[in-house]
Amino acid sequence: MSSKIFLLLCLMFAAILVPLRTPQERAAYLLTHFWDSLNFADTLHSRNSIFMEQNLISYFSLFPHVQAEVRIMAVKSLMQRAEVDETIYRLLARLAEKHLYTFGSPMQNEEYFIPFLEEIVGTSLLDETEKSRFRFLLSAALKNRPGTMATDFTYLTPNGELQTLYTVPATYRLLLLFYDPDCLHCRDIITTLSTASCLQQQIESGQLAVLAICVGEDRDLWNCSLKDLPTQWLTGFDMGCICQEERYLLPDMPMMYLLDGEKRVVKKEVSLHQLLLKIQE
Repeated sequence: MSSKIFLLLCLMFAAILVPLRTPQERAAYLLTHFWDSLNFADTLHSRNSIFMEQNLISYFSLFPHVQAEVRIMAVKSLMQRAEVDETIYRLLARLAEKHLYTFGSPMQNEEYFIPFLEEIVGTSLLDETEKSRFRFLLSAALKNRPGTMATDFTYLTPNGELQTLYTVPATYRLLLLFYDPDCLHCRDIITTLSTASCLQQQIESGQLAVLAICVGEDRDLWNCSLKDLPTQWLTGFDMGCICQEERYLLPDMPMMYLLDGEKRVVKKEVSLHQLLLKIQE
């Protein structure tokens, strides 16, 4: 492309964006028209995994700057255009899962992944066997979404009483921690949490409570491990409804949820880094 043509395109693009005065309006326009110049039937580009992944990352970077309905419609349009080629469709599904759903991805966000899943389970391009896995992922993503009331469950307290999540005294925030005493990573996270000064200050001021629920199967091991938990924490042993009834899906250990005082989910499957940032807000 010559420099003159490139400059002309830049000027045309700038002219389009002039009436869009707010950053949100500009982001919405860019997201809606992001794939306009790509012919999905041109498999030389659309089947190129490096090319598509680089563009998808840029595409995903616009998601936080638009309203949910804009994002949902943009994803719907993208996946429907990709149906011209089964290989392309599978590539997009795989890359969306990698960046938006895989635990530890810097762009992980189930809310962003849900529209992809809804399109995938509804497409006629894939067979029912292949879609069954995506149905499971969608079911998991829809459980305990941010903004919804956390699913209640019954647990056993160290003194032998049965309690439920909803009977935990209301606080400004509640950190719900699912762990297994036999899990080394769980021990490391618990040690970090118990020594984090910002967390301790929140607990002492009454702005945060911690409920640590053992989801392991060894009740004796749980009893022995209680001495390793901070005395200010509330603790319990899962009576079966969390794992067996899949009220919470726990793909990794430990798993943390941040709830508000009414037991509404603020952050789902929150990382240690995200948690420490959030509680200082």
